[in-house]
Amino acid sequence: MMVTLVQIGQVHGGFLGILQRALGRASSHIWFERSEMKDREAVAKRLKEHVEDLSKLPILIFPEGTCINNSAVMQFKKGSFEVGGVIYPVAIKYDSRFGDPFWNSHEYSMLQYLYMMMTSWAIVCDVWYLPPMTRLSGESSVDFANRVNIFVMY
Repeated sequence: MMVTLVQIGQVHGGFLGILQRALGRASSHIWFERSEMKDREAVAKRLKEHVEDLSKLPILIFPEGTCINNSAVMQFKKGSFEVGGVIYPVAIKYDSRFGDPFWNSHEYSMLQYLYMMMTSWAIVCDVWYLPPMTRLSGESSVDFANRVNIFVMY
């Protein structure tokens, strides 16, 4: 079954920015400037409104904010867990034997990274769809994020 999702993420320039603008015309994705505190508040409000409107598409969020090299699960950022709604955790673990899917933006440009991905033998990963989770009564967003984080680790 195919599921369409709305994405949330940081605004980028260059080639990735062109791709983001194209996606923005196709659906109501939520982009933000990470450095602007006022933008964070506006994004939180847009997320909450989006989640409360049952006619809108689900949102795809990577709450750790980054991808690392399979050595650990990063601590989740609390913002994704403040808006309410049901969280559908997904754990992804990459197998780097055929190609390394991790982008070190300090070492490679986006185009170099895309070239490496397109010319790698394969990108192999295991994906675990975990049971839905909701925030418990009286649970803070930080505690909820930590509980989901621990669930994803195991």
